[in-house]
Parts: sequence; structure tokens; C-alpha cells
Amino acid sequence: MQTQSYHDYIQLNKEIDQIYHETAARLGIPDSVMTLLFSLWEDGEGVTPTQLYGEWSLTKQTGHSALMWLERKGLVRLVPLPKDGRSKGVFFTDRGRRYAGEAIEPQLTAERAAFGRLTGEEQETLLYLTKKIIANLKEERVGLVFPALKNDL
Repeated sequence: MQTQSYHDYIQLNKEIDQIYHETAARLGIPDSVMTLLFSLWEDGEGVTPTQLYGEWSLTKQTGHSALMWLERKGLVRLVPLPKDGRSKGVFFTDRGRRYAGEAIEPQLTAERAAFGRLTGEEQETLLYLTKKIIANLKEERVGLVFPALKNDL
């Protein structure tokens, strides 16, 4: 008899999302802006907007809006990349680097501590199983038919 369900797993993911939403709300920034700040702070600067959006599965529209928000606030700048004059990389301004350090680093410190409280084996298992669920879900979605699409709402 199955005691846990996939629904439980989804609820847990939503709870994690809520933690990030609450952090963004405390900072007074949109969730998508916080996502980009996390990525730039953790993974480094100079990535293209498309790379940033793809890493977090943001739509182009959502990612672009967040990036423009950061640019309007003077936190990032877009700079042409030397290897391809058409592509631009995203870089912190001095103000943006200070802000990200003050806004993002405390959350990352908490994340690292929480994840670090798992054993190495638990960390590996969590990542492995989450990746496996994602792959399985992608496979199961292939060819799905949604009868509701034929109904007017």
C-alpha cells in the first residue's frame, strides 16, 4: 500500500517555492528578479540573457521583464560579448554586486546550511531522485491528449 503520493511531493515543492516568494517579498522584489540575482551571484556574470532564462525555466517574456527591472534599478548592465558582437552578457554594476551580496547571500547561506545538514548520501539521493522524476514526467507527457482543450470554459 502506497503511503506517499506524487501530490505530496508537489506540495513540498510548492512549499519550497513559497519560501523563496516570501524572501522576495521581504526584499520588495519580484520573484523572477530574485531568481536572476541568485543565478548571477552563484553562477557568475557574463552569461547571456537566454542562458539565464533557460537555467531557471523562465519564459523569455518573464526573464526579459526581470532583467529590464534590474537594469532600470542600476543593478546590472548588458555588455556586448567579445566573441560575438550580437550577444550580450549580463554583469552586475558595483551597486548591484553590493545589493546581491546583501540580499542573496543570506538566503544562500541558509540553503547551504539546510542542504549541508543532509548526509552526503542523502544529498546524492535527493538530487538523483528529483532528476529521475523530472525525466519520467517528461517521458509521460509525450503524446498527452487534453480533452479539456475541446471544451469552452
